This record gives sequence, C-alpha cells and structure tokens, in this order.
Amino acid sequence: EKVLDHIKNGIDINTANQNGLNGLHLASKEGHVKMVLELLHNGIDLEKTTKKGNTALHIAALAGQDKVVAELVNCGANVNAQSQKGFSPLYMAAQENHLEVVKFLLENGANQSLPTEDGFTPLAVALQQGHENVVALLINYGTKGKVHLPALHIAARNDDTRTAAVLLQNDPNPDVLSKTGFTPLHIAAHYENLSVAQLLINRGADVNFTPKNGITPLHIAARRGNVIMVRLLLDRGAQIDARTKDELTPLHCAARNGHVRVIEILLDQGAPIQAKTKNGLSPIHMAAQGDHVDCVRQLLQYNANIDDITLDHLTPLHVATHCGHHRMASVLLEKGAKANARALNGFTPLHIACKKNHMNSMDLLLKHSASLEAVTESGLTPLHVAAFMGHLKIVKSLLQKGASPNASNVKVETPLHMAARAGHCEVAQFLLQNSAQADAKAKDDQTPLHCAARMGHKEMVNLLLDHNSNPDSATTAGHTPLHIAAREGHTQTIRILLDGNAQQTKMTKAGPLLPFLPLLFYVFLYPLCLSVALLSLTFFVLFGL
Repeated sequence: EKVLDHIKNGIDINTANQNGLNGLHLASKEGHVKMVLELLHNGIDLEKTTKKGNTALHIAALAGQDKVVAELVNCGANVNAQSQKGFSPLYMAAQENHLEVVKFLLENGANQSLPTEDGFTPLAVALQQGHENVVALLINYGTKGKVHLPALHIAARNDDTRTAAVLLQNDPNPDVLSKTGFTPLHIAAHYENLSVAQLLINRGADVNFTPKNGITPLHIAARRGNVIMVRLLLDRGAQIDARTKDELTPLHCAARNGHVRVIEILLDQGAPIQAKTKNGLSPIHMAAQGDHVDCVRQLLQYNANIDDITLDHLTPLHVATHCGHHRMASVLLEKGAKANARALNGFTPLHIACKKNHMNSMDLLLKHSASLEAVTESGLTPLHVAAFMGHLKIVKSLLQKGASPNASNVKVETPLHMAARAGHCEVAQFLLQNSAQADAKAKDDQTPLHCAARMGHKEMVNLLLDHNSNPDSATTAGHTPLHIAAREGHTQTIRILLDGNAQQTKMTKAGPLLPFLPLLFYVFLYPLCLSVALLSLTFFVLFGL
C-alpha cells in the first residue's frame, strides 16, 4: 500500500537500483500481481532490462511466478527476449523446473530453439539439471508445436527401431541435429531406449557427438543412472572425461543424481575423480549437495579428497551444511572432514549452519570441535552471523556453549551491534540478558544505539534505552543517536530518544544540533507539516543551510 501511495504521489516509477532492478522487476520476482498491474497501468516500461539484460518476464519466469508471467505476456511482454548471455524466459523457467511457466510460455510463442551464448537451449539445460517433466514437455511440444523434431528423433524417443531403420535407409545420417541441438542418440540415452541406441550406433552414430553445449550421450546416460546404457556407450568408445560447457563430466552427473552403480563403473573405467566444474565443484561436492550419502562413501573408497575445495574454498562439508543435510555432514565428519575448514571469505561450516538456521548441523559441528570463536575475513564469529540473521535459538545455544557475547569484528562491532542494525529485538534482549555491553563501541565509537537509530528501529531504540544505553554517546565525529536519527528523518525515533532524555543541543565536531531543530519543531508542533520538516533536513544535508 505504501508503494501504491508513492505511485499516486508522482514518484518516478522507473527508478532503479545499482543493478538496474526497478519496481516492476522486484514485484515480478515476489509475485505481487496487483503491484505489477498497477505499475503497468501507470506506464512503467514493460521491457526495461537490468544490467544483466533481464526483463520483468525473465525474472518472473526464473522465480516461477506463473500468475505474473501470464499478466506480463498478456500485456505484450516479449516471450523471446534474450539477456546479455542469451537467456530467454523459457530457458530460465526450464532451468528452475517451473513446469507450468514452461507450458504457458510454449503456448504463447516461446521459441525453444534459442540458444544461450554457451549453446544451451531450454531442453539442454533441463536435461543437464535432470528436470524430467520439463524435458518431456519440451520434447513432446517439439513434435506438435513450432519446433518440429526430426522423424528420427521421434523414433528414438519411442524406441521404434523399425521406423528408425527405414528412416536411416532414406537418409543415412544418424547424427541429424534437432533445432534444440541434440542427436537421436542423445534422445535414446535420455529415454533409456537401448534397442534404438544400439541401432543408431551400429549405423554410425557418433557416441561422442558434442553439440555447442558440450553434453554427450554419456552425460545423459550417467545422469539417468542407466547402467546398461552407460556400459554400451563406454564399450563403443564414449569419452569418459567428456566435459560440458560448465566443465561437468559424466561422473559429476552420476554423483549429483545419486547413481552409485554408475559411479563405480565410471571410476573402474578411469573417470577423473578430482575433475572440477567451472566453479571448482568436484564429484564429491555434487554428491554432498544432493545428499547422496552412499555416493560419498563410494567416492571416498576410491580416494576422493574429503576436504576438496571449490574456487571459493568450499569443502563438501560446507556444501552439506549449507543444504541442511545433517546425515551427510555426520558421515563427512566421521570420515575425517575438517570441521573448521575456512572458505575464501573465512566462513567455516559452523558460520554457515548459524546463517542458515540449521540447529542440528550446528550441534553436530560443535560435537566435532568446531570453533565458537572462528572468525571470517571481516572478523565475524558464528554469534555475529546468527545475531544479524535473527536466529534466536541459535544465539541462545551458542551463548550457552560459551560463545563470547562481546566478541568484536574488524570494525570492533559486537553481536549486539549486528542485532541492533538488523532490528532483531528478541536476539538483542537475550544478548543483553547475557552480559552483552549495551554501550559497546565500534571502531568509530558507534554504539548499538547509533545502529538502531540510523535504521529507524523504534522498538530496538526503546529496548536499548531500557537497558541504560547512553542516548548522548558520541561517535568519533561527535554524532549522537539523535543526530543520526534526525539526519535520516526517523521522526518517531527522534521522539523516543528525546523521551529518553537525549540532549537536543549536543555538539558535533562540526557544530551543534541546531541545524536539525527545524525538524524537531515541526515534528512536535505541526505533525501535518512533516514534509516541510523533511525538506528542512534535506537542505541542511545537501547544502549545509
């Protein structure tokens, strides 16, 4: 409702943030249909793109907001718009397994032949991600929609060897490409149609045919977990270390989808166990991400590095903890994974458990000697992270286990500073009850009260004042919480601070509070003239008047 009021008051609805996201983009992402329609009614640019080239339709499709997608398309959004990297709305929906959005876009003219700059079509990304229903929909639509599958592909899908044989007599090319970039052997591998796959290979199909996206039939068979198909392809010369554009090997595909038997076959045939994707993920990372405990055990038996790291120095334990896979984390720790492994930003698995609010994972890590005092590159302890995120149960548990309530980061901020900035009153209350210093000073002498005043967190300001936080505490520049609240225009916070005996004429190093007095005057004597008060503040901040 506040946003609608801003629109009615004439605010520029095309205003965007540093990433190029405007109100329509954000409303589309969150599925706010009423807001989307209101913005469109008021003339917002339907095809305005972000810095990455995404339209509102891209964003809605990626988020699976089918109602918003429908409204945008009905209003004329380009269903085949491509971002800077060539992503279409259909590609994004297919990537995230949003079946209804994929169906709607296809029915409204989306072209599934449009490739990304890496050569991935919607079908290719759905195949790689293992989204079976989306794959089936795209292939089926290809037989009746605008993107017609060649007859040999249809025969491969149906395991129709007779038709395939006849077609190959008329056109001996078994590697005919569909518009989506795949050969009949790719289709046969996906549908696990062994008979037609054997026929195609016998007629000369290239088992290592690599379209622009790099996905080979072996990648598909490994992802599907079809042992017989994998053996057939390997026996006929399939490249065991073939890589997609994202550097995925068949072993990555099998590990991500939990196919223990295929993993064993590939490793016995010499698959590279430490192969890395573009992001540095090895097969054991993939198995940990998918919560495939048996696959991790299998990989470890073949001497996979249990503490292997990605480009961001994330170990499989980091990944399992992030995903909340408690059993997986337990197995990794039992097998010797480092509980205090540090990512590139300094985050340990315990930091991640606290950030994601995974209580069981946190308890498990602490039982395996995870450090309560481990710090990130910016000096954050797990308690800092939990306090900022507002995870009260995690905060309580960390304090009960001995975490310091007054630990400081590189800016000398305590967990209470973090809770105050984020407005988490229950967390702040518990910290204060457990020896957190209400007036702890950060590097610039900011207290938690300064943080709360800056953000306009009224309840937090009240709470801190109730715990005897000094309303006149000054930063190194001489700013009190009242100066900051006035500068930010938080009128209710100003009232609370004044009720808490904050001095109205406290001097800053640049001078007194006097320039802010017009704001205070209007706040208390003329509530209806608040806009004039804010105007006075604006002139002071901008021009020193």
